[in-house]
Amino acid sequence: MIIVLLIIGLIGSATYPKFNSFIKNRKTEYFINSLEKDIIYTQQKAINESSVYRLTFNNEKGMYQIGTYNSNQVLNRPIPKHINIEGQAMELTIQFNQNGNISRAGTLYIYSGNAVYKMVFQLGKGKFYVAKQ
Repeated sequence: MIIVLLIIGLIGSATYPKFNSFIKNRKTEYFINSLEKDIIYTQQKAINESSVYRLTFNNEKGMYQIGTYNSNQVLNRPIPKHINIEGQAMELTIQFNQNGNISRAGTLYIYSGNAVYKMVFQLGKGKFYVAKQ
């Protein structure tokens, strides 16, 4: 009986780190999927309301916000603690004008543990894509 419990304990302790990594990967995928939808939502709000909308990341507070240019907040979302977002040739703000065009092209990097995701914003109609590095 003690041997069986010992074996179960050893198997459980060996699989726990893999399970924890699996959970972080799922949270990252869910966050990126939600972020993509929120970017499209921000663009659609800018077009529908003929107003400038922006999505601003705040790593210190662990959240991002969607609002108008006059800082009227529409939506706040948390950023998971294991994720950090950095801009390259781009501020941590994505802004859409009344036509749904992005104000500035650039790249955001999303760091999650040992995985890195690249989010590229192109000039024109506000198109973007995400690629895992």
